[in-house]
Amino acid sequence: MYPTPDFAPTGFDPSLFLLTSYLLAGTGLVMTGAALLGVVTLPVFFLFVYAAEFALARLSESGLLVFKVALMLFRGLRRSPLRTSLTYLALFVLTFVLTMIYTIITFIGKATAEKEANFKIIMTEKYSIPSMMPPGYEDRLRAIMAGLPKELQPVNGDDDVIAWSFVGGTTDPSNPKPENALFMFCVEPRKIPMMMDGLEKKDLTDAEYADLQKNIKLMEEDFRRIIVSPSRLKKMNVQVGQKLKLTSMNYRDIVFEFEIVGTLPDGKYEGVGFCSRGYLDAMIRSYANAHNGEPHPLANKCVNLIWVRVPNRESYERIAAAVNEPRNFSAPAVKVETASAGIGTFMEAYKSIFFGMKFILAPAMLVIMSLVVANAISISVRERRTEMAVLKVLGFQPWHVAAMILGEALLVGAIAGAMSTAMAWGMLGNFKFQIAFLGAFFVPTEVLVIGPLLGMFVAFIGSVGPAMSAKNVRVAEVFARQA
Repeated sequence: MYPTPDFAPTGFDPSLFLLTSYLLAGTGLVMTGAALLGVVTLPVFFLFVYAAEFALARLSESGLLVFKVALMLFRGLRRSPLRTSLTYLALFVLTFVLTMIYTIITFIGKATAEKEANFKIIMTEKYSIPSMMPPGYEDRLRAIMAGLPKELQPVNGDDDVIAWSFVGGTTDPSNPKPENALFMFCVEPRKIPMMMDGLEKKDLTDAEYADLQKNIKLMEEDFRRIIVSPSRLKKMNVQVGQKLKLTSMNYRDIVFEFEIVGTLPDGKYEGVGFCSRGYLDAMIRSYANAHNGEPHPLANKCVNLIWVRVPNRESYERIAAAVNEPRNFSAPAVKVETASAGIGTFMEAYKSIFFGMKFILAPAMLVIMSLVVANAISISVRERRTEMAVLKVLGFQPWHVAAMILGEALLVGAIAGAMSTAMAWGMLGNFKFQIAFLGAFFVPTEVLVIGPLLGMFVAFIGSVGPAMSAKNVRVAEVFARQA
């Protein structure tokens, strides 16, 4: 999520070429999985159709026209089960994949949106990536904020300030590889539920928050204790309760001895862990003691980010103006920006991929699935020409026939969209897809409404042509061929 040292926490090459390949491969896997889910849910779909038809048959005995029309539509779906199945599967896959894309795009949009009620700013080194600042910069920033008017100071005082240090290492320095790598955020443990996005009380269930608080208490009792995401523990083949030695890759000649005391809530900060900043400070001091007082090369560069929660934008602007003055911070120079801007800057590398997802992949899928639906319904219309001719003989107007075809398509679209998004929302809940430190994306509740509407929209687009063809069926020609 944020600028980091040149150490990939998940172990893969972060180049855009490979990332694009991963995205395409992931899309293919999602489509394959969606198709399999669609096949599995086909019996449920037809069971629903038959149950609805049975219920409507009883309700139509009341003589109400609406029940009779609905009954006709449901009966129409089972007259050509193969074509109906193809239409259902196409709409199911489309809705499922677009739900995943919508989830990623909206989740990132929320991450990069400024929150007036939780306005956070971030201070980093101005001209270098990764940012590396002296530890004294944190106190200087506090002094600047203390000089602000009371209404512009952080509401919770020091609890609204947190410094991050990054530690990346391996448990096997002779053979470093993704399976033995671990990337850590070194912070003050008690501030994790106060200042870490996604780990605040409002973001967690009661059980998750209680477990996090328990683990934080253990970390405060012994600064060698850490918490790690479940996915990283699985990748490293270790578990809670184990101890491990981590040879740092950015803090040369420092070996940490950690004890894993807990895990992060599922879907939060995937692929990384949290350790106590006090342990890092102690190891830096220990290095100096072991080297005749010579400080570690990163002793004066051990703060990577400083986060502050401020009450409003005016406070941010006053702090930014003070930080930009060379007399306050010059060696190195630093900058202050809103958290959303900082995340947006880091996400700039993914801009082309997001553009492709929104404006190439999603529209292409809409077009392709619309053509599939149009083809399936066109075949169904040709197979049912005699039925439509009979309807016209019985007094149905051409627009009645067209409306029947459109209604059947909309019905399939609504059911397929509803079942697809229900599966995505209910069964997946959140799915793992690593973009920076956004490791899990939660399927938003609104897809339960958007899904059926999307299915109906695509079904409508794909069925307009076949509906017009059905509308123009000539009774005389159909019966002449039959004769």
